[in-house]
Amino acid sequence: MRLRSILLVLAFLPLAAGAAGDARLDYRLKVRLRGEPAAVETGFRMVATPALVLRAKVKRPRMGRWLIEPLPGRGPAPSPALLARMLSLCYFSGPTAQAVPLETGMKFAGRWCRLWQVRTPPEVGAYVYLAEVAPGLLALAYLSATLPEGEFRSLEIHLSSLSLGPRAAPAEEGTALLKTLQHWADQPGPAAGADPAAMETVRVP
Repeated sequence: MRLRSILLVLAFLPLAAGAAGDARLDYRLKVRLRGEPAAVETGFRMVATPALVLRAKVKRPRMGRWLIEPLPGRGPAPSPALLARMLSLCYFSGPTAQAVPLETGMKFAGRWCRLWQVRTPPEVGAYVYLAEVAPGLLALAYLSATLPEGEFRSLEIHLSSLSLGPRAAPAEEGTALLKTLQHWADQPGPAAGADPAAMETVRVP
């Protein structure tokens, strides 16, 4: 029943025209911080820049980086600290052993995307689904979690639109979500945040 409800929500999400070479993923966020009386609804955009191809033949191409910015018109603008947290809650990479392909999928403006379910640690009350937005390339489509301890009491993340450029490729930290899920399981408390250096990639108005 939960998966059917998720599919009904995601079925109406648009797929925008590809950007010049990066990938842009717009998300709706509903988060309730511990101690707050109500949840806050807002939005953010994750941008995965294309891989950097170096001229030196002895060096391998560098994978792209994550960037993040608030989405205007999606409720109150998220704080830079909250945006930084979102860096550790997204996925844009190839399949891993924790992701299981499902027999169902959905369409993004005519493009069929197969759904994958992430095996979450049993200690974590979370549902996570990925969408195969390109062959061998998965992106977070839906996350719902209720946490007994830590900064977040509950949160939901929905993919609302997607734009893929011709050189879109997995991000260097594209599987950060998996580390966060394991962090929640191993160390009950605040959700794993981005590395302090990641704060440099947070775009604020």
